[in-house]
Amino acid sequence: MVQVAIYVRLSSEDRDKRFKTDESDSIQNQKMMLKAYCKERNWDIYDIYCDEDYSGADSSRPDFRRMLEDCENKRVNIVLCKSQSRFSRDMEIIEKYLHNKFIEWGIRFISVVDHADTDDHANKKTRQILGLTNEWYLEETSENIRRTLKAKRSNGEFTGSFAPYGYLVDPDNKNHLIIDEKTAPVVHDIFRWFTEGYGYREIVKRLNEKNIPSPSEYKRQCKSKYVNHNEETSVNNGLWTHTTIYTMIRNETYTGTLVQGKSHNVSYKNKKKLKVPEKDWIRVTGTHEPIIDMETWEKTKQRLQSRQRVSRTTQTLSPLSGKVKCLHCKSPMKRDVYYNKARTRTYYQLVCGSYKTGAMVCSERNAISGKTLEKTIADQLNQLIAGYCDLNSISIKDTKSSLLETYQNEYDSLTAEINKISTKQYQLYNDRLEGLITKEQYMMFSKDIENKNNSFLAQQEKLTARIQEINDSIDNEIMKNDLIKKYTHIDEITREIADEFIEQIYIGRKTDNGEPREIIIDWKI
Repeated sequence: MVQVAIYVRLSSEDRDKRFKTDESDSIQNQKMMLKAYCKERNWDIYDIYCDEDYSGADSSRPDFRRMLEDCENKRVNIVLCKSQSRFSRDMEIIEKYLHNKFIEWGIRFISVVDHADTDDHANKKTRQILGLTNEWYLEETSENIRRTLKAKRSNGEFTGSFAPYGYLVDPDNKNHLIIDEKTAPVVHDIFRWFTEGYGYREIVKRLNEKNIPSPSEYKRQCKSKYVNHNEETSVNNGLWTHTTIYTMIRNETYTGTLVQGKSHNVSYKNKKKLKVPEKDWIRVTGTHEPIIDMETWEKTKQRLQSRQRVSRTTQTLSPLSGKVKCLHCKSPMKRDVYYNKARTRTYYQLVCGSYKTGAMVCSERNAISGKTLEKTIADQLNQLIAGYCDLNSISIKDTKSSLLETYQNEYDSLTAEINKISTKQYQLYNDRLEGLITKEQYMMFSKDIENKNNSFLAQQEKLTARIQEINDSIDNEIMKNDLIKKYTHIDEITREIADEFIEQIYIGRKTDNGEPREIIIDWKI
């Protein structure tokens, strides 16, 4: 008896389903047509293989692979499709199976609509032409999709399949992201912990101890189709991992900026991803509501760029990590950590990195106590704050505001004089046209007016620069005031304080006469 494998397929572009779990009308119609075709010829149907929402270029379709396995094992005699394109749009697949493997396995291929039949040898050219036409269609469709996606991305539209953790795809607009109130606080905590100095290990530990579902697990709980094959085969299935944190803290999406087009497929037939140079990424700001503010994002970038290490015992960042250098050779100072005999207290010292690593470029081999350095910095910072202004009444100097008002009044007066000159030039021109003054008189008066105008414009330009300098100075002072208001007296240097106030610290040589080592602090304020 003839055993028939009915194969039906429809790509994801089909939209005639009422519910996602339903079969589309097209799939049902394909089945109905092919069943009737078999009934007319008294053929037995071995099985019906159905791949819905799969492209004709995808050779990994699950039921397609299952059907080929049954063909190879001689369970069927005929593969029946509505059209050759339902079987595949890839010319390479057509040649491999229709004109090679199926002949080897003794399988006959028939497509009803376009009359492809491998038992008809004269039909081979037709099948090959159909294969080429289908592949051209696939290539053109792929290029159209690529252009459309690029246009959408340039317009600030989200084109990903799944929203980043912390966001949801807007139900009213699939190209727009909205905040997920359940997970956005977790994102905020991750960035906060990282900028406070916690390492990946400690952040992962905290999240897992709180039983917070990982991004993949959360998607599964929400019945998403998302599948992370790497995570499923991992012993950490469902838990947070270092890789997840690594990726999240580098994702600019959390600032309200979409960065897309970082990679693309080799071709419509090869799904391997190629990286796109960063200069060619499509970056659009303000496309959605941010979860992370720019201050936190900048702190995150600074820590990532500094490659600062966290403590192995506390999993927190040293307060001065990445900020201390040797004044003699400008190499970063490295930490040596040690404990008391009972191992109940930790101490650390800093030594020139070029000496510690064995390069021996620097002759300064003496270490400085970390706690001594922190106390010195705290003392100097408290002096700096006390000398900057009265902490009980921090305000912008009245003199700057008064000077700004004076300059602005002068600028307004010059503007009025320039307007008067414009009026005089117009009147002078009319007098010349009406013959009230001679050409020589016009040239003389006009030159005098033009000289005055140029002088006023030059004065106005200088005032503009002075006004801008004062405004910048006032803005800078406001920033300093806001910063200092956060601290009235500093007892201990924390990572946050170091990041707020300190740009760089330089440690001088140890002297023979016992005097304190030179410590130069490059303050941010």
